Amino acid sequence: MKPLKSIFIVDDDPIHQQITEIMLHRLSISEAVSRFSDAQDALDHIRANMHDARAMPDIILLDLNMPVMDGWEFLEAFDAVRSTLPSKIKVYVLTSSIDEKDRERVSRFTFVEGYLTKPLSKEIILQLAQ
Repeated sequence: MKPLKSIFIVDDDPIHQQITEIMLHRLSISEAVSRFSDAQDALDHIRANMHDARAMPDIILLDLNMPVMDGWEFLEAFDAVRSTLPSKIKVYVLTSSIDEKDRERVSRFTFVEGYLTKPLSKEIILQLAQ
């Protein structure tokens, strides 16, 4: 399996970021992992580099509950720019929320590839890379 070019972890919990990044590296899933503690920073990066396919991630792992810009606001803003991006970015919600209402709300964003609960398992990570 060829590793993905890049994965963005968008989560305000530094421990979760670190654990996820370690798992991704151990499984050689991605050549690069970028961590964003604020969804606004991730969105700013995407907007600033929207004409450079090399700067875009293959996958975004997005938490829902964050200060400043939460995952819901990110999904709305990303939906507005995704059609102008040079490549398709797979977005997965990665959350500790088991609330069925959150799952239903996420399903309204047709571009979201999946709703995953923390922590990621080895099996789930391997599926992401396919």
